[in-house]
Amino acid sequence: MSFASALILVVAIWCIYVGWPWYRNWKQAKALHVPIVISPISTSGAALQSLRYILDRDILPTWITRLAFVRLIQRNSRFQEKFAVHAEYGKLFILVTPATCELYVADVDAAKQVLSRWRDFPKPSSLLEKMNVFGKNLATVEGADWQRHRKLTARAFNEKLHEAVWAESTRNATKVITKWNNTKPVYSTRSDMMALSLAVLFKACLNIDGDDKDDTRILAGDVAACQWHLDVVLKGISNPMALGRGFEGIKKLKRSHKALGELLTEFVEARTIRPKLSAHADLLSSILAPTDHRGLSSDEVTGNLFLFMFAGHETTANALIYIIHLMAIFPAWQDWALEEIDQLSHNRADGEEVPSYSQILPQTQRLRAILYETLRLYGPVPTLVRQTDPQAQTLVLPEQEVIIPKDTPVNVNTIALHTDPKQWGPDPLAWRPDRWILQPCDSSLQKVSNELLKYLFAWGDGPRLCPGQRFSQIEVFAVLICFFKSHRVELVPSRDQTMDQARSHALSLIQNSKVGLTLQMPDAESVGLRWVGR
Repeated sequence: MSFASALILVVAIWCIYVGWPWYRNWKQAKALHVPIVISPISTSGAALQSLRYILDRDILPTWITRLAFVRLIQRNSRFQEKFAVHAEYGKLFILVTPATCELYVADVDAAKQVLSRWRDFPKPSSLLEKMNVFGKNLATVEGADWQRHRKLTARAFNEKLHEAVWAESTRNATKVITKWNNTKPVYSTRSDMMALSLAVLFKACLNIDGDDKDDTRILAGDVAACQWHLDVVLKGISNPMALGRGFEGIKKLKRSHKALGELLTEFVEARTIRPKLSAHADLLSSILAPTDHRGLSSDEVTGNLFLFMFAGHETTANALIYIIHLMAIFPAWQDWALEEIDQLSHNRADGEEVPSYSQILPQTQRLRAILYETLRLYGPVPTLVRQTDPQAQTLVLPEQEVIIPKDTPVNVNTIALHTDPKQWGPDPLAWRPDRWILQPCDSSLQKVSNELLKYLFAWGDGPRLCPGQRFSQIEVFAVLICFFKSHRVELVPSRDQTMDQARSHALSLIQNSKVGLTLQMPDAESVGLRWVGR
């Protein structure tokens, strides 16, 4: 057989191997009666990684990079595309690859159906396994196990815990603003917010801090070590290459995995031998408390502790990082927020050094709008991934019924939902917090629009709504009030920058945020900030 004949045979076999399942998936996709995007490359595997490697080097012509399937599978694509790809192909469309069909959803009704029907649309098992590194947890279990985990963890998020979050957030924020309050530029905003949020979590959720005289086994060094190892483990899950190439990165990940596991076990053991604190005073005590039903195994306790450390501090810290930088970039919106903070301080009871959580929280309308607007554009997860169970599922929409085949991945595109002009007006990409405010003549009567809240998916939706939603809001508001009650923040231009150029640079970093396990502002610590007394 000649070389040419052999080559033709190889190509023919490859076409049959790839082409037949591709054609079969296309036939299946046609039955949904939604727009179809064809991709010769699957959404996982070596071909995808090779294409992404080439795309990262920006060497392909524009006509290739603007192909629909390339726009969908390139790194960071959904955050960068936002609603644009749905504006072209529809609020529901299906991506057909040789391996599978994937439904993309940017329709509010469809998204709410998918997220509310958690039994019909479970999370993909491949996604769950990544977060089971220390044991199964609330985010990774399904069915009856999820109901058990939810019941045992949700009871911790009560008013007593929220009061502790408010007080601890204020205490730690006071330390941070004292550190920042000098004439030198601050370049540690990201690391300081991560440390602050983890400290709040340790104290409010685990009743642990470095000052606890009764808990000599758990010191401030353990908290710092936990943060360091947690960061390494999370990078190992989302982007292993960030840890270094070859065996060095693998060894680093193994060391941190072992060390973090030992620390989590130590925290659980410390609480177990201190039963006097086990009166549902914190998250861990609630998980360990006796129950009429089957409790959590030791691995499940550790798994949930890992989940809340990751979700409870990284997402909240990132929200604060975005808000602080956006306030510095847009001083007019900072002034708008300061008006409310000054009013809150004016309303404080005489002699009350730390404002009351129950008194202040209902009055935080502009700060609430700032948080919601930030999460709308820079929420932690641009896509919520689900799939149909082993049976086909039907979405009932006003114009049609969509029957989704069994075992089909469903991508609820939250960043597209958050930038749809139908819900958000003609400027959906602008950071404009007052879009959330109902506008009565009396500014003291301004309230956040409950109507717009229906279209915000930052904490998920349906029964699997994040149980820590109120926890994170309280922490954000307490920190912002503490930071801005006597200070304002401004950008510090580099030597070759004007202030306008510094603002453009900082905004460009935010608008080019990167998606790992959560969305993050890249190179945040390259931006200098100055806190000025007022």
